[in-house]
Amino acid sequence: MQPMRLYDVASLGEIVYNSHNEGIAAEVAVIVPLYNYADTVLEGLESLVRQDLPEFSVIVVDDASADDGGEHAIRFLERRRARFATARVLRHHRNQGLSMARNSGIAWSSEPYLFMLDADNRLRPPALSRLLEALHCSGAAFAYSQLFWFGDEDAIGIADVWEPERLAINNYIDAMALIRRDALLAAGGYAVLADDHGLEDYDLWCRFAELGLEGVFVPELICEYRVHAASMVRTRSIPNILALNAELALRHPSIFYPHGAESAAATGTCRATEGAGRSDRSGQRQ
Repeated sequence: MQPMRLYDVASLGEIVYNSHNEGIAAEVAVIVPLYNYADTVLEGLESLVRQDLPEFSVIVVDDASADDGGEHAIRFLERRRARFATARVLRHHRNQGLSMARNSGIAWSSEPYLFMLDADNRLRPPALSRLLEALHCSGAAFAYSQLFWFGDEDAIGIADVWEPERLAINNYIDAMALIRRDALLAAGGYAVLADDHGLEDYDLWCRFAELGLEGVFVPELICEYRVHAASMVRTRSIPNILALNAELALRHPSIFYPHGAESAAATGTCRATEGAGRSDRSGQRQ
């Protein structure tokens, strides 16, 4: 019997744009999964240009978009190439979904800290430097902030301090987070949940909790989450929330049923009720 061969994530696509400023070493790489967001991706990239962190990289993963968002990104990064230590655009050979787009970004980068920025979101200027400082000071596996919602709704998000027990109730941490590469590799990257309806970030935080890894909360409005009707959470996650909740509970029984089977019914009912009301603001989009 031959041993199982590890899946080659890097083979899912090819680099279609690559620039590197010699002599600049970056600690942080921003990974931008892109699927049919030509109308918003430039806002997100422009928000990176305005960051006060002097040196960092950016990797756009075009997940076989049907629009010209990838070409927009290439033209933008070429104009702004002096701003980034490394700038890459990777195009998948076929659509792989959000989890694998993020995993491709991990595979095609080498920086020790990775920030996940969906192509419809934005960052305020101190975001990367604040989150990096929080990781340096705390030694945590990842750092995340409070969110400012914009677009169809202007409000403040629901993020809060890291308490793994609360993950059994609802996901209160968005995908926008600065994560240590070694923690991501220890957790196996982003998993593809059944039918790929979202909540991959929720699953990752649960795996971090199971591994004893910690998050650190930065209580500032430095990450901006776009609320809109076409988001992945509203079109796919919410309609499938009960199935997603059930899958997460099966994947992470120590999180959702810490006291054994007798707590399963009560916990499941609570999550189904609260998750349906909040998941449009606490999941990820594509």
